[in-house]
Amino acid sequence: MSIADSSASCAFTVTRPTLALLFTATLAACGGGGGGGGTSPGGSPAPVASTPSPTPPPAPVSGTLCDSASGRVLEVGPGKPYASPNAASRAAVSGDVIRISAGDYRGAAALATWSASNLTICGTGGRARLFADGLNQSGKGIWVVAGTNIAIDNLEFRGATVPDQNGAGIRAEHGGELRIANSGFYDNENGLLAAAGASTITIDRSEFARNGRGDGYTHNLYVNAIDRLTVRSSFFREARVGHNLKSRARETVIEHSYFMDGTAGTASYQADFPNGGRVVLRGNLLQKGPSAQNANLISYGNEGLSNSVRTLELYHNTLVNTRSGGAWLSLPSGVSTVRLTANLLAGTGNQALTTNGFPSGSVLQTANVTGLASNIPGATNLDAPNFWPDAALQAQIGLAGVPDAAYTQDAPQPYTLRNLGAGRVAGAVQSAP
Repeated sequence: MSIADSSASCAFTVTRPTLALLFTATLAACGGGGGGGGTSPGGSPAPVASTPSPTPPPAPVSGTLCDSASGRVLEVGPGKPYASPNAASRAAVSGDVIRISAGDYRGAAALATWSASNLTICGTGGRARLFADGLNQSGKGIWVVAGTNIAIDNLEFRGATVPDQNGAGIRAEHGGELRIANSGFYDNENGLLAAAGASTITIDRSEFARNGRGDGYTHNLYVNAIDRLTVRSSFFREARVGHNLKSRARETVIEHSYFMDGTAGTASYQADFPNGGRVVLRGNLLQKGPSAQNANLISYGNEGLSNSVRTLELYHNTLVNTRSGGAWLSLPSGVSTVRLTANLLAGTGNQALTTNGFPSGSVLQTANVTGLASNIPGATNLDAPNFWPDAALQAQIGLAGVPDAAYTQDAPQPYTLRNLGAGRVAGAVQSAP
């Protein structure tokens, strides 16, 4: 059974009645859907490419999660006891450490269902790259993660497609925590698609690029109603018509991450939290391009405020919009609290602060600065993003004191953290990269 949304994204802001679906209680509304399961009003979407990413992978980190994990070790790769991830997944038992040698694993060899719990799965000696090549695991994607407490590090997932049109690099159906580090999701129908449940997902130093069928139902990252989604130091870019990130989690915390369209990307929202929840964005860099499907940058609660907590807080983010019109935030009147502190909002000069029912006068604002996107010219460069403003805007962003004590690092470039000294300026970047 598929995880599905039933509405596509729009080039204008509109709400629809919420639709209840089976299996994951997935909801949908205009502005971007979720898992797929239907064709767009214009007909069948174009097939998803599986070409290698032209963007270099994240800078390597020292070691992997497997280096500190204990348990029986399953070695995977040519000449190893297990020739492929598929073979290792059928042999794995609770507590195993699976080390997959760097290289390309294609088709059936790449596919896997991980049903055992407490697994640590890593690429070793470099990235292990998994190509669907037109095949899928259980009609869901490349990997299905079904065990409890799974860690994945240094892997790539490419080109997942399924008949239901919602294939994922990883379909997460886990219990406990799913932890993903230093990994990449490229040219899938969904990068990661997570079912609802009593679970958490933590993503660190990972990239989600060009995922989505172009139908508005599929996204770079789509998380249904789990307990918590945490994203740190990651890069979301060029979602195909869907959203760069969509989270129905009861709590979502995103820090020091990049969300970008570049000059030609067609994502709808950079981040969508359709059912509300506790949402905290700190130190992130978000850029909406002129070809974006929706003029609004962040959406919150627009598919029904079913989460009991209804608070949206943004601290020290830089938001850049080169698409004319729209609003920075789209959210309904039933939201409890919207707080903006020390953010830098640079647009085309005709963006509203809020739209869709929540009055801008009710936003709790402290030390925010507005400017023009032209004052941050490097913010559209996907290959080398630079969100440090020019001299004219630098003269306006100085702050007195430290408005957010939790903001102690910035991300001058993707996957990179830099410790901060005394003093702060508005926005996510505190000095030139």
